[in-house]
Amino acid sequence: MDSVWRENFEVKSFNVDFQLNIKPSSLMQFFQEVASNHAETFGAGYNTLIERDLFWALSRLSAEITRMPQWGETILIETWPCGSEGLFFRRDFIVFDTNNQVLIRAVSGWLLLATATLRPQRPSILGIALPVNNGRKSMETFPDRITVQTDRMAFNKSVAYNEIDQNLHVNNTRYLDWATDCFDLEHYQNNTLKGFSLEFLAETHWGDEIELRIGSRGVNSDIEALDQTSEITLFKAILNWESVLTLAT
Repeated sequence: MDSVWRENFEVKSFNVDFQLNIKPSSLMQFFQEVASNHAETFGAGYNTLIERDLFWALSRLSAEITRMPQWGETILIETWPCGSEGLFFRRDFIVFDTNNQVLIRAVSGWLLLATATLRPQRPSILGIALPVNNGRKSMETFPDRITVQTDRMAFNKSVAYNEIDQNLHVNNTRYLDWATDCFDLEHYQNNTLKGFSLEFLAETHWGDEIELRIGSRGVNSDIEALDQTSEITLFKAILNWESVLTLAT
């Protein structure tokens, strides 16, 4: 069992946006892939947990971006568990380019949930030795709860086929698609994403009617998704931007 998992990915054309940078949701898909592959090696993968009526749920994630990988690049992603933060199982990530330069650092918090009740379980219920990696962290702080200030609607949508995963829930990478869809072409031409924080609060299902709301605080954009029927907040996000003009000086 490797305490740190390393995996290479080539950034394909379908992973990138119109500026040839990897889409944030594609980056999250890579994170989920390496986390899943690593969990399989120590007996805590998807198939094993489903047999025990358990599953991992990503609850929080924060990322700091030096530079987004581009189409055609090969990147190395390192990931490792580093203990618990209360009920959260912490997993860190670092993305490197081929020159071993750090492109992205990220920290995630996962909950081990019972399938029937959706109640959090202690990782000790697994009865296996999980890697701890004490003191090894990609970022010092663990993602806290998010407070947002939204004052206007970005758009409404209905949840459909392409957003549903094997559990008949919206895959959390699609939440990040919704968040980044709140901005127009001019915004992306004038600004570069330098980081994001996400908090996933409730499940979303096929056919749900969703409202995306947005607000601005300086270089930060606050976003939340609401279920239009229940008015429950489904997720919150803060996106951090830097002006292209600032980067050019």
